[in-house]
Amino acid sequence: MPKVGMPAIRKPQLIEAAIKAIDKYGFAGATVSVIGKKAGVSPAIINHYFGGKDGLYEETMKSLIREFFDILASEASKTKNQSAQQKVMAIVSAGFSQSQTHPQVVKAWMGFWASAMHKPSLFRLQNVYSRRLNTALVCALKEEFAPQKARNIALTVAALIDGMWLRGSLAGGIDKTTSAKQIQDYLDLVFQPQVETLLTH
Repeated sequence: MPKVGMPAIRKPQLIEAAIKAIDKYGFAGATVSVIGKKAGVSPAIINHYFGGKDGLYEETMKSLIREFFDILASEASKTKNQSAQQKVMAIVSAGFSQSQTHPQVVKAWMGFWASAMHKPSLFRLQNVYSRRLNTALVCALKEEFAPQKARNIALTVAALIDGMWLRGSLAGGIDKTTSAKQIQDYLDLVFQPQVETLLTH
């Protein structure tokens, strides 16, 4: 966590530099020295405020996670009076938003997921992200389904989002439209029995 007293303008500058360094050199190659040069600051500044590269990476991922949930909240606010399926698709749209699928950001997320398996601080962040995403999906789905079924569907939707991300990133770019359509097709199947039940009563 950044130390108190760090200039507010410098923190976003260093986070942006970290994302650019990861994009060009990968997690391993994005050293404090490289990030410092991109940000135009001394590596000592990064070490002082973040305790080194790992601390800056943790803060970078916190920033991306906050940005994702800010986008999610904005998308969700547009569907307050809409169906559960539309609410779920609003969450999907947040995952495939322009800022979250920018090539540099995608590489940072992928590096984060890989490193989370080995670094406890990043693993905790990954768990926070997963739980919050799952909660958002379950809350929307419980409007139409029993709690356990809502949790099962939420797990599948989250896996589909992650899967589209992984396939897209490895293919050189995430096709947001196609990815969202694939998840929409799954939801159409899931919600269809609910529609038929309503029609028979």
